Amino acid sequence: METFTRQQDLLTPEHFRGHDIDVVGAGSLGGAIVMTLCKMGAGIRNCVTVTDFDACAPHNLPTQWFRAAHADLGEAKVTALEEMVGFVCERPIRPIHERFTGSEPRPVGPVLIVAVDTLEERRRIWATVRDREEIQLLIDPRMGAEVLEIYTLSKKRGGYESHDSYEHSLDDGGEPFRERCTRRSILYTALGAAAFVGSLVAAHVSGRELPRHLVFDFRNFLLQVQQ
Repeated sequence: METFTRQQDLLTPEHFRGHDIDVVGAGSLGGAIVMTLCKMGAGIRNCVTVTDFDACAPHNLPTQWFRAAHADLGEAKVTALEEMVGFVCERPIRPIHERFTGSEPRPVGPVLIVAVDTLEERRRIWATVRDREEIQLLIDPRMGAEVLEIYTLSKKRGGYESHDSYEHSLDDGGEPFRERCTRRSILYTALGAAAFVGSLVAAHVSGRELPRHLVFDFRNFLLQVQQ
């Protein structure tokens, strides 16, 4: 496809075939991730589904992916994101305006990205998706102010790698951020998270190994990676 000539040796829309993507959350993280993935070629040979129950609000405008008119009307975030992706990327996503439970009767994934605000929400989702056979990769990006953290769980031999360390990260003591993920936020942290998540998805659909955990501190420019 001529559109993707400059990245054809790195990633093409064909790489996404068979790798439908579910993104939970259409806020700062989820919106940036969806925009990035669709610009990379997702949504042409696969389906990108975004689930969020929240509505647009004015205080979200500096970091989220909708216009002031969406906030004035109190539109659903997924509806606003669908419009913005259609305008910027010229392809559809599947918006679902409800809370993601993990027990949906429809297939989920096989790539699931959990871009929600709280540990409580992450624990609730993990409890329901951990045994779903169709999910092959779970990516859990988190951010607080100028720090982002990403966990990846890749399914091999019928179970998730690094299962125990991920569950520990869901304990209250395992949370490096003391506030809701987006209570204090700035756009470059969300964009950085989207870049890392984009590279992780590209590695997965290309058959490459993924790190289990990474942390990037934008204030001090420090990167930690656990393979």
